[in-house]
Amino acid sequence: MTAGVVTIVTESQNRATSAADEIQVSGGRRLTGWMDVAITLRAEAFPNDWSLTATSATPAGDKIAVAEGDFARILIDDDIVVTGYVDRVATGGDRQDHRVALIGRGRTQDLVDCSAEWEAGGQILSATALEIVTRLAEPYGVEVALGDGASAGDPVPQFNLTYGETPAAIIQRLARNAGLLAYEAPDGRLLLAAAGSTRAASGIAYGVNVEAYNVTRSMDQRMSEIVCAWAGQDLWSDLGEGGFFFHTERDPGVRRHRRLYLVLEQSALGQELTIRKARWETARRAGRALAVEVTIDSWRDTAGRLWLPNTLVDVDLPGAKASLCIAEVQFIRNSEEGTIARLYLLPPEAFQPEPISLSPVNLNDIQAAP
Repeated sequence: MTAGVVTIVTESQNRATSAADEIQVSGGRRLTGWMDVAITLRAEAFPNDWSLTATSATPAGDKIAVAEGDFARILIDDDIVVTGYVDRVATGGDRQDHRVALIGRGRTQDLVDCSAEWEAGGQILSATALEIVTRLAEPYGVEVALGDGASAGDPVPQFNLTYGETPAAIIQRLARNAGLLAYEAPDGRLLLAAAGSTRAASGIAYGVNVEAYNVTRSMDQRMSEIVCAWAGQDLWSDLGEGGFFFHTERDPGVRRHRRLYLVLEQSALGQELTIRKARWETARRAGRALAVEVTIDSWRDTAGRLWLPNTLVDVDLPGAKASLCIAEVQFIRNSEEGTIARLYLLPPEAFQPEPISLSPVNLNDIQAAP
């Protein structure tokens, strides 16, 4: 499969530019010929990021007409992979070579760097995760969308913002509460999606498209038994020893006795959240016990689609034969390694968001002592 052409299309946010050697594309500048490329896309965090470097025999910094802060889209062939802004422009060189490097991140970077804005004293009442995330992202020009098959979740009765907290920190809590992943789409939107929402057209197989691999299997974080406990507000009720509700989940893959106790915070969900948390802890620890890092010889699958985060891929490697989900993908091109893709994959169970409750304790459920 032929190597992709990496292009950056930029448009100034604050100045008018024109030059004879510029190619105008949709009101911007189209720059190709990048020999050192690193583009990273993630499923469990945002923003995505990129860096592009080129060299020339003469100083190039005054020729590219790109400035820090410019809007930018990174394309591989005709596919947009990152939409955001140029963070840094670096130039340098010596008597023989000159270089220019551009570094940037996706549009959701402002949700990570800046503080959350909310009217009405920072209190959110009866809104779904989608509604709240949309309002948090709006001041920074970031659109929010649900992935295929994802649900906006039940309304959160009440949620208070902490002064100075970033939108990203709040968004990740809201996504966990709704059982969703929050990550950045190639077009710059913030996606709320279920884990493993798409599947690649082809797999990763040793002897076919794999240049290097590393399979790690671990047991140190797995427990034979995870016991979650929740203390009911009514300590005089028959919840169990000391007014606690207990739920135990077992991992059959752990062959010796390893028990872990976890005490949950107060919440209106109580027993329901306790059961969900025990199941999540067990499944996630088992899922994270298998990790695959693989270097492959193409940026695309056999259908011509780029490898993207949150995509299920059939993996056939010595030590790992399973359907795994892409947690992170990095598109790389340089003189040492050529054109490759590095993928970090985990079982789908490893991506399940931690169950939490944003619902305050229901005071009506608290009974007074006799």
